[in-house]
Amino acid sequence: MPNVYGYVRVSTRSQSYDGQVDMITTFCKLKEYTLVNVFADKASGKSTERTEYQKMLAALETNPQDIAVVIVTKIDRVGRNLRDLLQFIDMLSKKKVEFVAIQNNIDTTIKEGRLFLYLMGALSEYERELIIERTEEGRRRYIASGGKLGKPELDINVKDIEKWMADGIPITRIAKRLRVSIPTVYDRLKKDGWKPEEKK
Repeated sequence: MPNVYGYVRVSTRSQSYDGQVDMITTFCKLKEYTLVNVFADKASGKSTERTEYQKMLAALETNPQDIAVVIVTKIDRVGRNLRDLLQFIDMLSKKKVEFVAIQNNIDTTIKEGRLFLYLMGALSEYERELIIERTEEGRRRYIASGGKLGKPELDINVKDIEKWMADGIPITRIAKRLRVSIPTVYDRLKKDGWKPEEKK
């Protein structure tokens, strides 16, 4: 009987993962798997920095319990995006550990499951390339229409600066008033043709 890990996750402390545990336990009985441990997190799926998830990864690193399969109820228990899921499954594959998502009918212990994940990976890479192409095309169109890349120039009234300087207000206070750096004030003045008065 292969040894397996279960992993369950809920987003908030008020939720219960008992239903997920029951589903994994029932699945293991049907498959005649030995459920060694169920790692359970109460945390958002946005980040993979979850306590029990990281414990499971650490245990699989050396795999002293000879775990053959990791089982979840749904793929979104692992992470919120396809990239996290594929990275997780790739890590398992390198450790010769299979992956099962019960409700998504994903099972890498069989060839159909492996094929499905291969197609998911190919689609993810295709989507990434499309995003890069669209971003580059948008950038080219923007430049062709006269747009400039980089931060927009701050709207600083040079006449106000000159008036404040004439009133004897120090440049440090002027920069603070405008919420910019001192070099930014001088740069804006120079762009407008201002030159510091030479000492006689």
